Amino acid sequence: MPPSKKRKKPSGPLHPPITPPATEATGDERRAKADQERLSRWRTRVARAQKVRKDWEVDYHVEKCERYFLGRQWDRGRGDNDIVFNHTWATIKTQRPNLFYTQPKFFVRPKPGRTSPTEERHAGIGEALLESVGRQDDNLKRAGNLGVLQNYFRIGVLKIVYDPRMEPNPQAGEPMYEVGETGEPVADALGMPVKMRDPATGQPVLEPDEVMTDEAYRYGWVDAVHMLLPDEGPDRSKWSWIGEEIVVPLEEAKEDTRFTKALRPRLVANETKSKLKTATSVRGDLSSSDDERLRYFEVYDIREKRVLAFADGQEFDDFLMDDPLPDGVEDHPYALLLGWTPILGPEPSPWPMPHIRPWLDIQREYNIRRQQITEGAKRSARKGVYDDGTFANADEALKVLQSPGDMEFGKVTDVKRPPVMLEVPNLSTDIWRDIPALMTDWRLVTGLTGARLANPDATTATEASFVERAGNLRDADMQDAVNDWLSEAGRKMLQRVRATLTMGLWIKMRGFSDQEFEKYVERVYGQEVLLGIKFLPGLKEIYRERFGQEKWLRITREQLQFESEVS
Repeated sequence: MPPSKKRKKPSGPLHPPITPPATEATGDERRAKADQERLSRWRTRVARAQKVRKDWEVDYHVEKCERYFLGRQWDRGRGDNDIVFNHTWATIKTQRPNLFYTQPKFFVRPKPGRTSPTEERHAGIGEALLESVGRQDDNLKRAGNLGVLQNYFRIGVLKIVYDPRMEPNPQAGEPMYEVGETGEPVADALGMPVKMRDPATGQPVLEPDEVMTDEAYRYGWVDAVHMLLPDEGPDRSKWSWIGEEIVVPLEEAKEDTRFTKALRPRLVANETKSKLKTATSVRGDLSSSDDERLRYFEVYDIREKRVLAFADGQEFDDFLMDDPLPDGVEDHPYALLLGWTPILGPEPSPWPMPHIRPWLDIQREYNIRRQQITEGAKRSARKGVYDDGTFANADEALKVLQSPGDMEFGKVTDVKRPPVMLEVPNLSTDIWRDIPALMTDWRLVTGLTGARLANPDATTATEASFVERAGNLRDADMQDAVNDWLSEAGRKMLQRVRATLTMGLWIKMRGFSDQEFEKYVERVYGQEVLLGIKFLPGLKEIYRERFGQEKWLRITREQLQFESEVS
């Protein structure tokens, strides 16, 4: 038999090692990972929005537009000899009052098909409410003026602000009274006002110790430099989000109750008051607590109906705020005036073309021409040359060259070397012809007529009327955009107050119109009293004196629950 071969032993273990099963992530770990991914996506979106804004500022010379309005119109440093005739400033100052001049007046009307007396009176309450909020410290007038002015260079932004603060109630402890559906006090059989009672206890309801300040609702202007618009084209109905960069003192951020309570003490400054906007976020080396600032991003997710906030340069990676949209906020709290010329291509942009961008070239050329004329005028003064041996001394030279006296002689040392007068080069007539051409281009581009610029461009009244009519067409288009912007702001404000009003708000109601007054009398007192009022003018005046004049009315949330349109 052949010798048996030895079987080679395997070098490895007889059985492969048993790998323990992978442990599944817990629910908290999955949520934490999902939050990290969401935060990363939002950081990317914000960074993209910042790049889109920066590229737009560079491509369309946005900062140059702002400088031109301020008169800083020379590319080099402003020198004493640089002449600026600021037509940009003058034109904007002429146009702007026609777009936004005084306190806006809102009109609230019931939606079509809802024209009952109650709805009409509720609409009047809505008008008075919006007027009261806007007139508080003239906040709407101030914010609106800033927004319209900035719309010439960037966009105009109004933000609906709800900032409730409490203060002592001067009527604390006094009874509150019932009011009817149209706002008038409810009277009993003896004509006395009816006290409001708690339905649970039956006890009279008293005025609270504290009431909300009258500045709880206001229109705030937002600097468009800090706005974040998505890279989703000029049609904002397709936008999925919108945001804002906000810089606040660090201590104020730590007291902001909207932020997560556990994260507020851990906030650190990532900005200083004196730091350049382009500087990167830092952590730590800040010299003064008064100088410490926190820059954070507040974004509104339109699709998911949420509001988020986060900051860079922190020791944690988490949202400062991740909540549903506040009550009364539909999509976002901003009313946007997106310029007057959208950018549709070749690369659609959410930012508009700056309105004064076409003015810059004309303004620059006009300054150059006027500079040439000024320099030419300096050269046109007669000038001469002489050497040291021509005159005996400087006084004799002045007699010959500058003295206005007649028959005055100056002493010369060498009559063979008299002073020589230089030839004066004439200013080219092309420069003079260019000035009227530039002014014509200016009127064509800006849309302002010569009459508005104090430079009539028509020789007859008929011709002037046609020129003015053409200028009004462009004004009408700009006014329509401003009206839509303010209507959006009023609608958002009414929604916000309707959803958040808790303690009532005092407003000044306008008086009844004749039609509203007759409907009110007929509904409350009957047809007989209405007939008596119609045939007895004195009785009508008595009722109007009691119910028809302007009066202060305390409104509640229930009185604002109506469907309306704001314009």
